[in-house]
Amino acid sequence: MRLIHLTDPHLSQLDGLKYSALRGKRWSGYISWRKNRRKRYLPAVLEKLTAAVKAENADQILLTGDLVQIGLENEIRQAAEWLVSLGAAERVMLVPGNHDVYARGSAAAVYDCWAEYLFHGGLPGHFPVLRKLAKLSLIGLSTACVSPPFMASGNLETGQLEELARLLETAAAEQQLTCLLIHHPPLPRMTRWRKALANAQALQDVLERFPPPLIFHGHLHRNREQQWGNTRIFCTAAASSVSDASYRVIDIEDDGECWSLRMALKSVVIKNTGELGFLTIDEQTWSVPKQIGGS
Repeated sequence: MRLIHLTDPHLSQLDGLKYSALRGKRWSGYISWRKNRRKRYLPAVLEKLTAAVKAENADQILLTGDLVQIGLENEIRQAAEWLVSLGAAERVMLVPGNHDVYARGSAAAVYDCWAEYLFHGGLPGHFPVLRKLAKLSLIGLSTACVSPPFMASGNLETGQLEELARLLETAAAEQQLTCLLIHHPPLPRMTRWRKALANAQALQDVLERFPPPLIFHGHLHRNREQQWGNTRIFCTAAASSVSDASYRVIDIEDDGECWSLRMALKSVVIKNTGELGFLTIDEQTWSVPKQIGGS
């Protein structure tokens, strides 16, 4: 089984927008894009990364949010076209980020335009989402919510936490290898307060009962990993970043009494020809005993 993680493509462009057409947080978000983001997150880089990802022939592409800039409907529709170019909905699993659900009205447009990739035929707007592939359980949470200006925090509703606990317990009983997708860093003190998950401690309390061996998140725009007990937590750099656009390839094999995993982190480089390519900058292999962590 091959998985690929990518995140935070920030693919939409805001050229042509007028200040007068924006209000509240969208206005400040537009200023941030105009001053910084449009120079750091480039469509040309994302185009090369998309082609590289498709060439890896993954069984599942895991995408942890922030497809757009300020959650406008035209941005969300543009992102829907990119999702189709990335792969069919049955091979791409998406959870939303804070820039996707950026302001009032954003969530409705996201759930409408990206429904196949978010809910896979389930109830629109309902999280967590479960996708099972043989002995692999992929669980997607939504931490995306409208936050005040200059804040990028997330939140998990109590209902999501309760259902997550049930899904993890069931996966453990079935000896599934569990993998969690979430936009915000999942544990306390993994980032500054204004960008953190408001109820990270409550999530940690749930995860401690049946820890998933794999957690993928975005939001931080850099390559980072943390080992938490038998859980590997991976963040991947923004997929359109001119400096370090990256994706991760995870190969999983069932060795009977344990799972064997191999992770390759691939990041953007400029070739001698001047073209962009992707080079493996880190490789790791490890095993997960099936009696540990609900797997």
